[in-house]
Amino acid sequence: MYIKQVFSIWRLLKGIWPALMVVTAYATLVFYLFSYHNWHFLSFPISIITILGTALSLLLGFRTNSAYDRWWEARKVWGEIVNDSRTLVRQSMSFISAPRQEKDQHVSHITHLQIAWCYALSNSLRKEPVLVYADLHLESSELDYASAQDNIPNAILNLLQIKYSDLHEEGKIETLLYQNLDQTIQRLCDAMGKCERIKNTVFPTQYSFFVHFVIFIFTLILPMGLVESIGRIAIPISFTISFLFFYVEWIAYIMQNPFENGPNDIPMTSLCRTIEINLLEMIGAPKIPEKILPKKGVIM
Repeated sequence: MYIKQVFSIWRLLKGIWPALMVVTAYATLVFYLFSYHNWHFLSFPISIITILGTALSLLLGFRTNSAYDRWWEARKVWGEIVNDSRTLVRQSMSFISAPRQEKDQHVSHITHLQIAWCYALSNSLRKEPVLVYADLHLESSELDYASAQDNIPNAILNLLQIKYSDLHEEGKIETLLYQNLDQTIQRLCDAMGKCERIKNTVFPTQYSFFVHFVIFIFTLILPMGLVESIGRIAIPISFTISFLFFYVEWIAYIMQNPFENGPNDIPMTSLCRTIEINLLEMIGAPKIPEKILPKKGVIM
């Protein structure tokens, strides 16, 4: 996630500069043909361009709002994961009835399973090797079990459920308290499903195509509507107006996919590390990892 208040020009232009160069070259060509070859038929009524520009603004506004809703929903889901992870360990510390040393072992095991689940979910959403960092918190048998599953985060969550079920059957967790733990597991499962829904649901292709088509038509006739009234100034004006529309559309394109491991994504790695630090501190672990700091204004 990009956290700087000042945005670099290069990062601003990185995704849209080829289209801007084409528009600028096209506007220059229109001015040249109109002014030096008397192609006056290139002149276009400015009123039509105004109407089309207004319609395009409405389309881009809807697209940007829809993309932001997807990004913000993803961020809220990961906020729920942070809270429920803390709740799960806190409940475990309170609800498990066993001798002190045995209880600490059970809570430590649950804590590491939960940390592994967070890292595995983050990696799976980014299409990276799923067990990176997660394998550090799993026992060899658990690692073998999870590796054999198609959905590794779901497998790790199942290990947590089995752990609590065994403790309940052994009489170390009362039934009412076990139900509370089960509800927390259910919320974690729901959060995982929400993330997978956002990841796997493609933004409507036909709508994206239509927006691109309208932008193409608008940039095609824009220099024609300006060249007669303002002459060569139509070239930089066409560049500026096209830049605004291209950039708004580019923002929407980036934000509609919040799990693509880019600088504008949800900072899942940082959130997982925060969860890891918080949970290990809660159980009094001897080794606590360092926080993940921003690099070049970006925190992942």
